[in-house]
Amino acid sequence: MKDRASVLFLCVANSGRSQMAEGLGRRIFGDRVSVMSAGSDPSQVNPYAVEVMRELGVDLSTHHSKSVQTIDPATVGTVITLCAEEVCPAFLGNARRLHWPIPDPASKDPSIPREEMLARFRAARDRIREKLERFAAEEGMVELGPARPDDLAAVLALVEAAGLPTSGVVDAFPHGYVVAHLAGALVAAAGLEVHGKNGLLRSVVVTPALRRAGLARKLVARLLDAGRRHGLDAVYLLTTTAPEYFARLGFEPVRREDAPDELKRSSEFASICPASAVCMTKRL
Repeated sequence: MKDRASVLFLCVANSGRSQMAEGLGRRIFGDRVSVMSAGSDPSQVNPYAVEVMRELGVDLSTHHSKSVQTIDPATVGTVITLCAEEVCPAFLGNARRLHWPIPDPASKDPSIPREEMLARFRAARDRIREKLERFAAEEGMVELGPARPDDLAAVLALVEAAGLPTSGVVDAFPHGYVVAHLAGALVAAAGLEVHGKNGLLRSVVVTPALRRAGLARKLVARLLDAGRRHGLDAVYLLTTTAPEYFARLGFEPVRREDAPDELKRSSEFASICPASAVCMTKRL
């Protein structure tokens, strides 16, 4: 976040949404970004916000509501407003402005059961977390690098959750895999098996909240570069769901029976992927 290394979350009361965003932002951004929150009509931190954030190990018990008037505009690079049905606070200065409309989970209606209130705050919390994770990915805060042996369980879980086959992953792990981490959690992965002079791209997965943030493209590019350094002639893949996506990355359809014999003997070709899978290749 060059020249924008501070974020201010704004809502009206600075009691729920912006407080949760502040707590989550500090966890997700780490020391890369200074995080603040404030409101146009500050009150007090909502106990339900404190409780649902405690479920994630984030402590809001020492937080207090602050007026936007106490924030020096010169210290803010990005302002993110979280109001939905209310009028969002105005903020002077030259900061970049983003708007994430999150319905207010709070209510003054005493007849609403406690569990329903908790559910409302959890829904707001989780929506904010999704937006923060995507924001972090788009701002380049995700760490890309080679997989480590202790990443295996997380990669397998991500692959399985995406509906992709886990069989054979361990065969090329970790040296054939690259991964992405955000706030210590594994959020994307991709693997490259080497078969003779050709590579087989597989297990390209991204956690749902960060899809369309460009992570898959970056991981695939790293693997293609690794294939070139390894002296591979081409990289192949089999896909049942994303031929259009891989076409945008320069892969072209090819008849499965025309793939090199070494690839045909791989578990991916021989038994894992169905006959309906589209075979694609990219020359290196």
